[in-house]
Amino acid sequence: MLRIEPAKLKNLLGRSLSYQGVPCQIIEILGENPPVLVLRDLRDHKVMQANQYGDAGGWAAQNFSVALLNARGDQFNPDLPELAGLDLLA
Repeated sequence: MLRIEPAKLKNLLGRSLSYQGVPCQIIEILGENPPVLVLRDLRDHKVMQANQYGDAGGWAAQNFSVALLNARGDQFNPDLPELAGLDLLA
């Protein structure tokens, strides 16, 4: 498994990148082993947000929770191509 440097990972907050062709911004980093990035869709595209009971709550920007690494943990997630050019390893 790739060893990610936590301090370098925090520098990703606020950074823009593409997730499956959708322009996004990194708004949160969850967990440490392996980390998960929370991305906000930067397009002017809103989705219906459900409350804790599954009822429609209101319109909000779409968020994605995406693993930083691939399923084997030996490479960065291929759906986030910009990560390959960043120095995040310990």
